[in-house]
Amino acid sequence: MNILAELEDVLKEEQQLLLNGRISALQDLVERKARLSERLASGRPEVPAETYRRISARARQNKALLEAAQRGLQAAIAQLRQTVNAKDQTTYSRTGDRMSLARARSSVAQKI
Repeated sequence: MNILAELEDVLKEEQQLLLNGRISALQDLVERKARLSERLASGRPEVPAETYRRISARARQNKALLEAAQRGLQAAIAQLRQTVNAKDQTTYSRTGDRMSLARARSSVAQKI
């Protein structure tokens, strides 16, 4: 398999991992992409225009997916911080009344 085909395969795999939320699996691909980049830089192969367009488009799509994943993770972290740092955490009872989460916890503890 030539280096350009390998790069396309890695980008396709990266896209699938991003779409499936398997962010932790991306580390292996980062290393593979780095090795491919080194090989590309040292060999300087002739890249057909269509291949270049395909690879560039896929790389831009993956960049957008990575940025979206980063924004989602940052939003989740912010939400967790807000929840943890909230002074008055509330929930709703079975009847729909608003109640303190501390009270709800003690109610559960009493049942146990």
